[in-house]
Amino acid sequence: MKTPIVVHTEEDYERAQQRVAELNAMPDSSEKDKELQAIADAMLAFELRRDEPED
Repeated sequence: MKTPIVVHTEEDYERAQQRVAELNAMPDSSEKDKELQAIADAMLAFELRRDEPED
């Protein structure tokens, strides 16, 4: 089983951006598309958590 992609910190976010750049340089494949979607979902979740007002 593959490890889920999670983004918890700004550093994780930067690494995810670097991985997206690496993937975009690769030939298209279904695996590439799946990984790009997983990264996009993780980055969006991080952005939403970061933007939530603190109680």
